[in-house]
Amino acid sequence: MFNNFINSYNEEIAKTKEKISGVNFAQEVQKFILKIQKLRGYSQFDANLMSEADYALVVNNVALIKADAQKDIENSKNLKALYPTLYDKEYEQIKNEIETLINSSLEDKVLMYQKYTYVIEQLQEKMYYLGFKSKLLLESESDKYFLIDIMLKHLPNLIEVVGKIRAKTSRAILEDSTDVELRYSIKNSCILCEEHAKQVQKAVEGIRDYDEKTRLLSLLENVNTETKKMQEYVKKSVTLSGQTISALEFFTLSTNTIDKIFVLYRADAEFLNQKLNQKLKELEEDKLHGIIIGAFIVILILLIIASMVRSYTLYVKSEKKIKNNLTAIIQLKNDLEKCATIEEIASQALYFFSEKFGVVQGAIYLFHEENNKLYLASSYATNEMKPIVELGEGLVGEVAIQKKSIATEFEISQKQVFRIENLTVAPSSICTLPLMSHEKIFGVLQLAFTTKHEIVHNQDFAYFIDMIIGFLRDAKSVYTSKKYIDLIDKYVITSKTNTKGIITDVSDAFTKISGYTKNEVIGKSHSIVAHPDTPKEVYEALWKTILDGKIYKGELKNRNKNGDDYWIETTITPQIDKYGNIMGFSAIIRDITDKKRIEQYSITDALTGLYNRRFFDVQFAKEYKISKRDGKNLVLLMIDIDYFKQYNDFYGHQKGDETLRAVAKTMQLLFKRANDYVYRLGGEEFAVSFYAGTQDEALERAELLRKTIQSQKIEHASSKILDYLSLSIGLAFLPKVCKMDVAGIYQATDEALYSAKNGGRNRIEMASLNP
Repeated sequence: MFNNFINSYNEEIAKTKEKISGVNFAQEVQKFILKIQKLRGYSQFDANLMSEADYALVVNNVALIKADAQKDIENSKNLKALYPTLYDKEYEQIKNEIETLINSSLEDKVLMYQKYTYVIEQLQEKMYYLGFKSKLLLESESDKYFLIDIMLKHLPNLIEVVGKIRAKTSRAILEDSTDVELRYSIKNSCILCEEHAKQVQKAVEGIRDYDEKTRLLSLLENVNTETKKMQEYVKKSVTLSGQTISALEFFTLSTNTIDKIFVLYRADAEFLNQKLNQKLKELEEDKLHGIIIGAFIVILILLIIASMVRSYTLYVKSEKKIKNNLTAIIQLKNDLEKCATIEEIASQALYFFSEKFGVVQGAIYLFHEENNKLYLASSYATNEMKPIVELGEGLVGEVAIQKKSIATEFEISQKQVFRIENLTVAPSSICTLPLMSHEKIFGVLQLAFTTKHEIVHNQDFAYFIDMIIGFLRDAKSVYTSKKYIDLIDKYVITSKTNTKGIITDVSDAFTKISGYTKNEVIGKSHSIVAHPDTPKEVYEALWKTILDGKIYKGELKNRNKNGDDYWIETTITPQIDKYGNIMGFSAIIRDITDKKRIEQYSITDALTGLYNRRFFDVQFAKEYKISKRDGKNLVLLMIDIDYFKQYNDFYGHQKGDETLRAVAKTMQLLFKRANDYVYRLGGEEFAVSFYAGTQDEALERAELLRKTIQSQKIEHASSKILDYLSLSIGLAFLPKVCKMDVAGIYQATDEALYSAKNGGRNRIEMASLNP
């Protein structure tokens, strides 16, 4: 027992030191995240949209931050030496990704934002994982738990969402953007900012230490003030398009907000460190006292042994007692291991007390923190125990509050009579004891005896109690975990597959969105819900990512059992064993069908179902940038239906709309490769963009479109060139070395279309480009 005592304190001291290391390491990670977040924000600035002096200031700041970040990366070996159990090889991988990113020269602002955000999310995930690795998230003391929750989750989330607002709003102000998607993203980030601030407020208010709570609430008030000021500028400058502040000024304002949040973060970590160091000091002092007491006990045992040598009778008696106690301990352990539920464990414990200590009546109550009540787990030799007891109610409730034992003695006239099978028992005393776990009330044990019994003074009784509490706590934990798992299964969409993509398990929520039962999907390929419209390149990229052992995040279009489409946002994580082998994959899924429908409506032409002019203006520019980045040849077709005004005049607008839809359907059938885009620009004018290896290939696809429409022989009696519907096409072949801007390309292609119409129509004309 002395060894157990010392080992127990050594384990607690080691755990506390690990927690202190976790707090310090987490602060280092968060400080580094702040630098990466600032680099992400500066990456959204463009020299072409700023004054020379402002952009020079941005360049200078970026250089300073990168130098500082590079220094932190180089000094990471110090962190590895300071925190060897917390620093793992994944930090090296993240470090390499960050070095590559800060040394890159990408000009695509959206891509840079995504890359920075990805590494930030990796660091945040690692920082939160520190909570498990350092045992911080297993802390049971309420104040420290709230401080840990604030430091590892709520404040990092608040800092990140403000950092996203800083980056996105700065870019929106700089570009004077009217992009609906960007506005929606900023607005959503502002809502998340308020939600995270509320979570921080709620956690701080849960702290019992008045001084700590008061200081944190004061700092939080400063944060809320700065956050509101920042959101007012967001509303004026972006949401209402009434810019009153420059991008650089807004960047500075939002950076000040993040600084205020980080001041709160450091105060929270300081309080947590103080509490953990205080606990460490107390543990070390208690351990020292225990060693002193242990040494005294050892000396005492030696004296007892000497006495036992002198008295053989006493020795035999002591040996028998020890043997009996050890036998009882082993027997109790074996009996409890056979029990599966809380009720079975409690019943077996009461039965043990009845045999070992002559208990004639007993009950065990367990405390539920959810509603601060005591629930009867099991009773022995009585049917009159209340199933639920309030705190302070009767002996059981009073012991739970005081956390002290209460012994009750009865006079002969006061004895209560209990019937055990055919015997009538009148107990002379009742002992009611608190069951404690980690200095908190876990439950109450009540035992009745026919004679006065000093059970609480029995040397082995505490050990029996500790063993019973341990089994009850484990059973309660299993029961609670099962409830949480059932809740997750019901409401969170999840799936698991092997390395071949064969489904091994899904949650109930998955069956609801897919329409399939578990029996229908388990053992089948995950392609059972794949949508045929999804390009194979999407799945190729997905599999490449997860087979490389990386996490995949993306949006996918699926089809349920009834054939209805739905959209998901999925995060697929490889499950890797300790040797680095991929065992399978697990996915956490979010239903984003409504969001995708809204997006689709905003970019789709209502009549034809093609992409509209608004989407063309955004997407073609993106495709042009991608072609430059990937070294591909981009093609733009501008298409006009010949004499379509006369067609409408002759056949009527209803017939004209039907014809427009027919032409649109033909275009969709001919241009359905990945990265093929078909647009209706307005009226009878269409556009198509696609990649081609050569100019001849581009002409061949355009000619196929022209011939296919002509071969359909759609009657056009008012046409001046044919009796059937025909197309005039302007074609711009944009080689990877082309340096024209988007406006110039559009104008040149439109002029080529004009030439095709003036040159006799029903033909293709190449655009004259100035590469």
